[in-house]
Amino acid sequence: MNAAVKEKSEFSLFAKHKIDDCGQEAYEFRLYARITHRSSSGEVWESLTNMASACRMALSRARKTLQVLNKAEITQ
Repeated sequence: MNAAVKEKSEFSLFAKHKIDDCGQEAYEFRLYARITHRSSSGEVWESLTNMASACRMALSRARKTLQVLNKAEITQ
């Protein structure tokens, strides 16, 4: 294997059909990915402030995005 080719196991992202089919914006997908990565037992342990910073979005944008995800029942 050369440097340009990665093993299949290095590219693992599972997106539920809800998230893949709802026609979301990039912000919504990015925050959803962060939430799923930072959750355990159905609860997110990272603060929204830290998630917004890691996702490179304003806190107000992260709040609005989270509201959209909750309204669409994607994060529930």
